[in-house]
Amino acid sequence: MLKRSRILAGGLFFLLLVGAATGMTFFFLRYRAIQETLEEFRPLTDAHRLVKEQYVREVVELDLLEGALGGMVDTLGDPYSEYLTQQRYRELEIQTQGMYGGIGVVLTILGEDLVILDPPLAGSPAAEANLREGDMIRSIDDVPVSEITFERAAELIRGPVGTEVVLGLEREGEEFTVTLRRDEIHLDTVRSQILGDTEGIGYLRVSMFNDYTGQELAGHMADLMEQGLQALIMDLRGNPGGILGAAVEVAEFFLPKGKPVLHVRARDGLEQTIYTGGSGHFEIPLVVLVDGGSASGAEIVAGALKDNDRAILVGTKTFGKGSVQSIYELKNGGGLKLTTALYITAGGHSIDKEGITPDVVVEYNEGAESDVQLEAAMEILQEGEDN
Repeated sequence: MLKRSRILAGGLFFLLLVGAATGMTFFFLRYRAIQETLEEFRPLTDAHRLVKEQYVREVVELDLLEGALGGMVDTLGDPYSEYLTQQRYRELEIQTQGMYGGIGVVLTILGEDLVILDPPLAGSPAAEANLREGDMIRSIDDVPVSEITFERAAELIRGPVGTEVVLGLEREGEEFTVTLRRDEIHLDTVRSQILGDTEGIGYLRVSMFNDYTGQELAGHMADLMEQGLQALIMDLRGNPGGILGAAVEVAEFFLPKGKPVLHVRARDGLEQTIYTGGSGHFEIPLVVLVDGGSASGAEIVAGALKDNDRAILVGTKTFGKGSVQSIYELKNGGGLKLTTALYITAGGHSIDKEGITPDVVVEYNEGAESDVQLEAAMEILQEGEDN
């Protein structure tokens, strides 16, 4: 019995030695990894020390840190990834919670210009200042629009209700400046009508995707059906996108349950597919208008309808904004907006920097007296009726 106990004790002692050795190996490897990481960052810490000690003037520690963080993200070459200062991060938090004001316009990108898409909302600060559809915004609070992304421009225009924003604009070759006081804004994102001289062809304009777009679209579709809707043109030209869920909801109005709307591809190549969940949908003939200002959510809707053979796309190639941004809070109170995934269309086509080429390419003719793209869409639907 004593011998057996000694054997057990010896075995236990051996196991303890193995466990200790394994733990020591783990901590040694962790120590080596930390050492290697510190060695990689040695040039950065050396530069930081030299700037603080040798630069001709004193420097602010926070400025050095934020410069390093901003430079790190800038090297990615991704216009949608950026370091957010403490102030920027706080502003973004407020805006995402809906506690902000605006000026009452929908913006889009035409070529390289930031343009007011539709007439400003009646009674809004933009309408009171006599801003018009087609006005080009050149600067926001003295920040040139050409030097920032569309998302940053939208952030600068939004802000607390009652605060002011200064816009530099261009209209028909003349530049001017206006100062606007932000107000609470609820923009209608959908408008519709039955087109004249047609047999029940409806026109549905979706200018962007927000929390109310799906509800608005349902109301407009009900009105159009009461007016004898037989076929539909959905206009997504200049639509800059918006809330992903709203874009999916719009696609669901025209696709049966269980159809893919888009795939979200992560850096490891894994994909998550988002399918339509609704059971009721409209089966009427459908043409979708797109152009270079159709971006993000608009491209998701257009791609889903095209790849599921549900609609004919007419117009010009879309913008090509198919990336997902995630926002992370940093310990210094700032934040990091980082591209973490890509949108892929229902048929497996990449949107990012590629865009979507319509089935029928019709260039917009600025000098024409009529909308040639809309006319092309009407012809397609009328020919379908004849056949």
